[in-house]
Amino acid sequence: MQYHQYADDLMLYTALMPSMFSDLTSVADCTDALSTWFMENALLLNPGKTEAVIFGTRQRLAGLDITGGANFAGSTVQFNDALELLGVTLDASLSFDEHVTNVVRACTFHTRALRHIRPLLTLKAAKAVAVSIVGSRLDYCNSLLYGTTEQNFDRLQRVQNTLARVVFRALWSASASDLLRELHWLPIRQHVRFKLAAVTFKAKHSGLPAYLHDDI
Repeated sequence: MQYHQYADDLMLYTALMPSMFSDLTSVADCTDALSTWFMENALLLNPGKTEAVIFGTRQRLAGLDITGGANFAGSTVQFNDALELLGVTLDASLSFDEHVTNVVRACTFHTRALRHIRPLLTLKAAKAVAVSIVGSRLDYCNSLLYGTTEQNFDRLQRVQNTLARVVFRALWSASASDLLRELHWLPIRQHVRFKLAAVTFKAKHSGLPAYLHDDI
């Protein structure tokens, strides 16, 4: 079992072959030991806030019986179709369809709000609001979307195009490419590739973060 620790959260994970899935004893033993350590140190794990998911291809997942769930600290935790980790929704097949849906929903809500107050803002203020409230959601962890479907990229691109038109108070028939160029905003696909390239360059040449540098 491997793990990642956060401020108030803990993630355990392991790789399983399909033939091993029927026996999750190692997972149960690890969580039992973890629960015991917590109790010995006056802490308590909360099974009610624990989530579990099996990642794999749709074909592999279709052939697995996951109705029984997994044992965790004396409780049975059912496997979810997706879980949220640090603001990113990870679905079982890692298609990121659900994550993109959540991003589009949040961005559309705030873009509509910006459209209502846009006549009261200067262009500079509108750009700042658009980047901080909507653009930040499009950019957050976007490197994870590398390799996702063209449909997901198209959905995100439509959100960015709409945002650009709202900022400039442009007609819906206005060229989104020209507006993005004037705003100095990279289109979604190019921004994802740029993020990956920038992170890779920094990790390789600065050595930080160390775990990425070592892998590269």
